[in-house]
Amino acid sequence: MAVLPYALRPSVIIRRKAIRQGLLGPSLFWKVIASWVFGKTTIKKFFGKNDEPLGTWKVGSNNFVNVINAKPATKKQRKASGITSKAAKAAIVAAAVADAKAKNPGAKIVVKSK
Repeated sequence: MAVLPYALRPSVIIRRKAIRQGLLGPSLFWKVIASWVFGKTTIKKFFGKNDEPLGTWKVGSNNFVNVINAKPATKKQRKASGITSKAAKAAIVAAAVADAKAKNPGAKIVVKSK
């Protein structure tokens, strides 16, 4: 299946018309469409699920491990799998420490959680 060029995609055409005729023009209809198109991502950013930082740990001198869960599990998913947030954090910390030990076998690893 052939993919349309970027400039001819319906979503791009709608965004372009919403900016030109709505935000920069007099059309109330296209202003409403523009608020829906551009407001949807803003609302999702503030009220949707965000990255969940699980912690930052110092590994050796001037080396840090940041662990972030890109897609946090819902409460229903955590309950179904039987994983608590403390158990998940402990497992991730253990994996990060094991990776650090594998890379630096002679280094002293100190785990500090916030």
